[in-house]
Amino acid sequence: MSTLIWLHEDALRGDHPVFKAAGEGAEAVFIWDDAYFKSEGYSFKRLVFIYELLAALDITCLQGETAQVLDSYAKGRDIYVPETPNPHFKAIISELRNSHNVTAVPDVPLVIVPDDVDLRRFFRFWNKAKKSALSPSVGPLL
Repeated sequence: MSTLIWLHEDALRGDHPVFKAAGEGAEAVFIWDDAYFKSEGYSFKRLVFIYELLAALDITCLQGETAQVLDSYAKGRDIYVPETPNPHFKAIISELRNSHNVTAVPDVPLVIVPDDVDLRRFFRFWNKAKKSALSPSVGPLL
């Protein structure tokens, strides 16, 4: 039985490391969760953007409440999911771990910044982050 990849909106791209971790033959799915989108206040433009990204990927798109759909669709398969800072998705991952083998796969970060960076203003953040973002060979910022 093949593994299942839950590709959520924080990782809508075909080159995410989750595809390699899940292995060849894994089925990738996206859950179109209208209630979640509404609760987050997504605009029509944002929904169209997500839809266009999905259309460019070769994945199965399912509709419904994310945790319920994944629980029933997985049918005992291992689930691989991109790591995310999103509390809603983290709660779903935690819930799924009660009945499924779930592996969260980290992404390669665009920038690496120290924990003490002032995130209240973008300019202050960018002054620290641009060195790492524009010169990947530089490595983590200190």
